[in-house]
Amino acid sequence: MHTTTDRRATRRGFLAAAGAGTLALGSASVSAAEDDGMVVFVYDDSPIEDYTETYQVHQEYDAPGCIAACPGLMNSSDQWLTDDLLREMYEDGWEVQSHTIDHRNLGEVELTGAIDEGETELPVSSNLQGRFEGDPLLVFDDETEAEGVVADRDGGGDSQYIVLEEGIDASFEAGASVRYTDEFTDEILADSKAMLEEILEAPGVVTGYVHTYDRMQGYVGEAVGEFYEAVPNAGGSGNGLLPDTNVDPLALSRQYYQTDFMDEEELDSFMASVANEPDFGILAGHSQFETLPEERVDLALSLAEEHGVRVVTLQEALAELGVMEVPTPETPTPTPTPSPTPTENETDDTGNGNESANGDEEESMGLLERILAFLRSLFG
Repeated sequence: MHTTTDRRATRRGFLAAAGAGTLALGSASVSAAEDDGMVVFVYDDSPIEDYTETYQVHQEYDAPGCIAACPGLMNSSDQWLTDDLLREMYEDGWEVQSHTIDHRNLGEVELTGAIDEGETELPVSSNLQGRFEGDPLLVFDDETEAEGVVADRDGGGDSQYIVLEEGIDASFEAGASVRYTDEFTDEILADSKAMLEEILEAPGVVTGYVHTYDRMQGYVGEAVGEFYEAVPNAGGSGNGLLPDTNVDPLALSRQYYQTDFMDEEELDSFMASVANEPDFGILAGHSQFETLPEERVDLALSLAEEHGVRVVTLQEALAELGVMEVPTPETPTPTPTPSPTPTENETDDTGNGNESANGDEEESMGLLERILAFLRSLFG
């Protein structure tokens, strides 16, 4: 039975263990030099089920995972992880990745109809960017661009419209694109990382970013590399099977392993593929969905063990493949604080006041003078 301390030492010391030749997965010991592949599990959104269900199953196998967290949702209700729970999982060897602040869609959507100058309603393929009042949007095509600010939809319903506070100052045909402005996108990418590292009390450890809704089109797909080192769904929801050579950490793909995406035979085939070639796979899921019950998590981990596939974090996998290093928290160098000089009314370490300390000093000086006088009498 592994204790939390044992698990933390195993996972945080992944590279050292690999160099020594063995890594543990549950009760099985696997040779790092002769291993049959690695698999990474990424769980999106930071719901409470990540801790109460998924994490508990992973613990039984002594297997880490990755949490793509939304710090703006956390702590907001009992549906979401708290700071303390996320920090506990991180300290137990799990990797924390950014998933924006409040699960905004940073990718692009299309205008589904033409709009004239002055209109306040944008017909779009998805109104996800119309959820937050005050968000700055950019509408553009190959020739023209215009900005607008999201208005309060007042309930809005399910219609696929984004409502603006003021009329747009240009006309656009259907097929034009809508996204957040560059500055606002950069702000979310930077702030979500900073917020998570503050929660973890570990600057520099959030290196992965997961695109919300698997939408990475346009500016965000280009900008993310300025803030993060790895993106497990840069290729959207692919098959999750990746080569172990010439790996681009900003161009990875993953496969959802929920029951509505993979049956048991397909999940077994996935692990068999990882065990042979291409030697590296990424699986993803949403712990709050009925299609990812604890039984499905247990099945995936047991199949990994059966095929001799090591369960690691994305940082650990990419470090072993030689494309990045597992980060260590950036600890600021403390500024030495000079010891205060006791004042007249303060006490020294023994509890004596300055008066006592001065008395001892005077007594020492008197003894020295008597010794010097004695020496002068001998040689004078």
